[in-house]
Amino acid sequence: MKPLFALYALFCFFLCSEISLAAPWQEKLRVVVLNVGEGQAILLKRGKRGTLIDTGHAGMAAHILARIKSHDIDELDFIILTHLHPDHASGYFRLREAYPEAIILDNHHPLPMDIKPDMVRWVHIALGQDKLRRKIKAGDETKWQGVSIQVLWPGDFTDNDLNKHSTVLLVKYGHERILIMADANQCVEQRLMAQDALGEPTSLLVVGHHGANDASTQAFLSNVKPSLCAVSVNPNNIRGYPAPQTMMRLQTACNTVLRTDVDGELCFESGLSHTSSLQSCKQKNKEPGL
Repeated sequence: MKPLFALYALFCFFLCSEISLAAPWQEKLRVVVLNVGEGQAILLKRGKRGTLIDTGHAGMAAHILARIKSHDIDELDFIILTHLHPDHASGYFRLREAYPEAIILDNHHPLPMDIKPDMVRWVHIALGQDKLRRKIKAGDETKWQGVSIQVLWPGDFTDNDLNKHSTVLLVKYGHERILIMADANQCVEQRLMAQDALGEPTSLLVVGHHGANDASTQAFLSNVKPSLCAVSVNPNNIRGYPAPQTMMRLQTACNTVLRTDVDGELCFESGLSHTSSLQSCKQKNKEPGL
């Protein structure tokens, strides 16, 4: 029996060693702020599985699909839409065709009667017919591949302002905290601070409203204490985003500020650790015309 036991122990040793060697790769979380020009799309990756937060505008869908493939993702498990403005959600149609089994998560904001442009209405109608659509609201948590995706906002709707009711997400993995503000403004920031929802330092802040001056207040940045800040914005934005005042606040509050219009696709990667260790894995991907 002893030789058999020794052989079994040796087998277990090599098996455990192989698992241990594979573990660092398995533990990595990759967060990619895609370079979609005017708009926002954020890709979460673990192994060969992905979750997409926002889709950019319809004209960038082919680009987003190509980038998902380039990050070696076989399947999207979730597509999360923070709100229905075209620069965040109109890529839904192509993404839904490419990933028909992905679960769609959004906050089910009622469609304003006088909404413009028409694309908002078209996406809203399509979502109403999507059998894999699920409603999310403040307090909800989605578990995905060992990652926690928490909804901080909104809990209810007070008016027709889609930006004010953008879904705010907190992605947690190990000691990492990734705060995604979508187009939420300073009113939302104040409410979140009043609710004490943002009390711990943030590894990565995806800056609200593309760096507009109606978000990222000094009080908010002091509260979330971001190490890295990412701004999703296009060159020569017609609305003047990011605002110079906002950039000054970000540069004071963040250790590093990156922008898709300047730095291209922004990629960050982390493994489980006792301290925050989110590191850049950016491969510059500044494509012509973006």
